[in-house]
Amino acid sequence: MLESRRSREKALKSSPLPRDYLKMVEEVFTTNFDEGLQLLEKHQPSSRFEARGEVFLDEVVLAVSVASPGKLAATTAYASVDFDPKASSPTVQDLLEACVDALGTLFNELLDPKKPDQIEALSLESLSALEKVPFDWAKVESGRFKVFLKVDKANPSLDQLADDWLRQNDPSLKDEDQEEQKEASELFVTGEKAKRGGGNLH
Repeated sequence: MLESRRSREKALKSSPLPRDYLKMVEEVFTTNFDEGLQLLEKHQPSSRFEARGEVFLDEVVLAVSVASPGKLAATTAYASVDFDPKASSPTVQDLLEACVDALGTLFNELLDPKKPDQIEALSLESLSALEKVPFDWAKVESGRFKVFLKVDKANPSLDQLADDWLRQNDPSLKDEDQEEQKEASELFVTGEKAKRGGGNLH
């Protein structure tokens, strides 16, 4: 489960975002930041984008990481927006578009090909060498929404591996995961329709 910006009591139950949506996000970031990613690979071979997301009771969280196989640390940027499941608008997709745009603006700075020193700093175990990076939740405007951003060196993929192992060895968790995926899928459109209405990176 991803870290929630809201109170832990409210965030105990969450549904993971569908894998096909997350794959689309990864493809969008890979395409938009190809040049910066290639420069990063000089210091951190096989670097790639990985996306994770959760829909909590009152919040949507999207995380995009730059990770490399075999490295425990990754550079992970989180975007969080308030969510009211009882409201007809904005939809989860509206909020995710704002998150994608906000994260895109952040990675536009982190992976700027004109700043090779900063790109090299991304490959380090610590974030201390990075400039203008929010280490605690910081509010930004993304379209008509308030999005909160945060960056750390967590590697959500490792947490996912641990969760996957538990689900494979605990049938009740596997059933619960399938139910959560179904709930998340019903919240918004995925696949080709999502691509036509997805967030835009600038």
